[in-house]
Amino acid sequence: MDADAIEEGRLRWQARYDKARKRDADFTTLSGDPVEPAYGPRPGDTYEGFERIGWPGEYPFTRGLHPTGYRGRTWTIRQFAGFGNAQQTNERYKMI
Repeated sequence: MDADAIEEGRLRWQARYDKARKRDADFTTLSGDPVEPAYGPRPGDTYEGFERIGWPGEYPFTRGLHPTGYRGRTWTIRQFAGFGNAQQTNERYKMI
């Protein structure tokens, strides 16, 4: 991906990130170093294959659905309890 396309994507992500709600939390490492909201190629750099990674909140969503990542919302923990095989589970949930 060329440097101009990467920079356009970064600016698009930054605008969405700035508008988004963020949690009031300390985003630092155990050593106290600040953790940036997103990391990517430096301005002016090209990065072959970056279109497969993208920016947070953008297609192909490899970096999450939201431009803030977990700074806006904590991750969701979902549980699933099956019943027999997939078809039996589906029938059971529809019955309930």
